[in-house]
Amino acid sequence: MKMPFLPKSILGKWSIGLSISFIILIWLKIQFEIHVMTFLIAALGLAGFFTSIVSIIKNKDRGVLYFIPILVGLIIIWWIAGEMIYPH
Repeated sequence: MKMPFLPKSILGKWSIGLSISFIILIWLKIQFEIHVMTFLIAALGLAGFFTSIVSIIKNKDRGVLYFIPILVGLIIIWWIAGEMIYPH
């Protein structure tokens, strides 16, 4: 059974787009110090994470690119947990 590369549902495409926009914005924030609040950028990544989970469970949609929003979301959750456990 072949696994498709791209998601087929609209919700899956949104999750990929949100996660890619998170990656681009966080890179711009690090490189060029753009003035966007970090928690707003993180909200994009978390929205991509949750939409990918919903798309996988509800629509039974599969795709190789679903690893991007899931990985991004887990990193953001890990970062938030670290900030809560060890605040600075």
